[in-house]
Amino acid sequence: MDTTIRDIKITELGESKYIRPFSIVFRQNGMRRKWDCIKAHDSVSILLYHKDKDAFLFVKQFRPSLWYHETGGDTSKIDENTGFSYEFCAGLCDKEGLEPREIAIEEVLEETGYAVPSVNYITSSFTGLGFSANRQSVFYAIIDESMKKGQGGGVDDECIELVFIARKDIYEFLYDESKPKGAGALFGLLWFMSNVAPKL
Repeated sequence: MDTTIRDIKITELGESKYIRPFSIVFRQNGMRRKWDCIKAHDSVSILLYHKDKDAFLFVKQFRPSLWYHETGGDTSKIDENTGFSYEFCAGLCDKEGLEPREIAIEEVLEETGYAVPSVNYITSSFTGLGFSANRQSVFYAIIDESMKKGQGGGVDDECIELVFIARKDIYEFLYDESKPKGAGALFGLLWFMSNVAPKL
């Protein structure tokens, strides 16, 4: 898989099937206020621990918004690391009729190639409180090589690289700011290490 980024351009946002910007006007403490918001889908994320490898499985992928933050939108700054994040397997809750748990199981297969019979619920939280406040439900699953049914890498035009981080190295990884990751992953890993890892 060629994950090289080429011909990057920044354009105005037109119609989108993923987000809808809008404003909310309200009065608070006697003052009229206006707040810009984005309507976005809820999502799921799944912490995957591979018991045979004694390692956590992450998906590494290019996130244009991360690239923009890291470069200030300078289109001359393109390399194999800038804009790439390390994340739990995740997906949007945009499939009608499916519960978050079902979407989570489906996303694990699509992104990693592992067929998990079930996932365990950890908790949910809100992301983007300042502009979108969409809910993310966090799950975990323990996997092994007998569950490997495909290559993973995502569907359609997704370019996902699978990265294993050994459990013994996970705290170093958590605090390694050169490998961008979201707050949900930090919480999920710390929760797992406190609540599940001692029983393994």
